[in-house]
Parts: sequence; C-alpha cells; structure tokens
Amino acid sequence: MILICLLLGIVLFIVGFLLLPTKRQRFIGGGLGLLLLVAMATLMIGNDNWHWGMHHVTTTKTVKIASISPSKKVNLLVYQPIRQADKERVYVYRLAGQTTQRHTAASVKLRNRVRYQAVSQAKLTTATTRWTYNNGAWRWLFSWTGQHRNLVRRQNTFTLPTSWSTLSTRQAKWLAKAVASKEAAAKQATTKAVTAAVSAAKQAQPTLTTAQLAAVKTKAERAAQQQAQQQTATVLASLLKQAKAQPVK
Repeated sequence: MILICLLLGIVLFIVGFLLLPTKRQRFIGGGLGLLLLVAMATLMIGNDNWHWGMHHVTTTKTVKIASISPSKKVNLLVYQPIRQADKERVYVYRLAGQTTQRHTAASVKLRNRVRYQAVSQAKLTTATTRWTYNNGAWRWLFSWTGQHRNLVRRQNTFTLPTSWSTLSTRQAKWLAKAVASKEAAAKQATTKAVTAAVSAAKQAQPTLTTAQLAAVKTKAERAAQQQAQQQTATVLASLLKQAKAQPVK
C-alpha cells in the first residue's frame, strides 16, 4: 500500500503544481502531494534501513537426533569445516528413527553451538528470529515490500550426552577405518583363543564327545567375548583420542 501512496503523492505533486487552474489550488494540491511523497519516502527508508514498525519474533523447535556413526559403540556428531574450521561449520546429523542424513545450512545468519550435558537423548534446538510488523496497520501499509518474516538470525544448539563426541568428517572417516580394523583384529583373536581352548581340551582328554567339545567351545567363546567387551571402552577411548588428533580437514 505504501507504494500506491507514494505513486499518489507523485501524481498529486505533478498535477497540483502543473494542471490546477489557480495559484492557490496549485499550492495546496502540490503541497499536499509533496508532503505525501516525502512522508511515504521517509517511511520506506526507515522501514528498509531501521525496520520502523517492526519487531523481532523468535520461534523455537526441538527435535531428537541420533548418531551417524556406522558403529553402534560410538556416538558421533560430525561437521564439515568451511573456510575457518574453528568458526564456520556445517553439522551432519540424522533425526532419531530415520536413516536419512541431514545437515545445517551454510549461512552468515546461522550460528551453531554444541554443548554436552548429563542427558540420555541427543537433541537439536533451533531458534529462528524473524522480523514481523507491530500490528495489522503497519503490515497493511508495507504490504508488497517483502520485509515481513525476513530472517534475522537462526541458532542451532546441539545438546549431546557426555558419551558423545564431535569430529570433522575427515576425523570420522579415520575413526571408522580404525574401529573396523580393531574389530577385525578382535574377531581374529577370539577365533584363535577359541581354537586354542578346544585343542587344549582335546589334548587333555582325547575321549571327549562332540557334545562335550561343543560345550568347551561355547564356554571359550563366552570368555573371549567378555574379555573383548571389557577392553572395548579402553580401545574406543584411545581411538577417539587419536581421531581428535587427526587433521580437521
């Protein structure tokens, strides 16, 4: 509507000073047109530069997220550095119960923050701040100008359990390879331990039946798995430390 008022001011200003028959009418008509033109132009400049008639409105949305690590033993939030690795990052995550990976936007109006708390569920809270008009009159006046609902800023806050870690995509790839290598080595060690236990039982008692050998094998497998599980936390902690020491990009 302000565009229409501005156009009316221009028309009234031109018509008033050039086409009205008397000097008094030209002065009044042209003066009113000039006042309307100046008032509308001032309001447009004020709204465009200082957002007259507007205020901030912030909406908040929280969703549950899950780790994108291929290993269930490691919970990760992964980011891709942009230009300055310590300031500009795109975080990669997925919603709980979904397999599709998502990522935050790369924008100067977006700020990402990661914090660790004693919680059981990781979550992402997005606070979005936009401009909105103070009331219907202001919105009616500035309709068609494109200022309403313009984005001011957006902040993503990742709240993670203390058991989670945050790595860059390069560090996460290194960790995935290291975990796979350790798991393969552990599986091989378990197989050797079970084979050695069965062989030792045969040598000690050559008369063992097939069922008895199966029982020996099962017991050896359980013992080897328990030992591997006890070592898992220490191994993962060591690998995570090494992963964080890798180059970010």
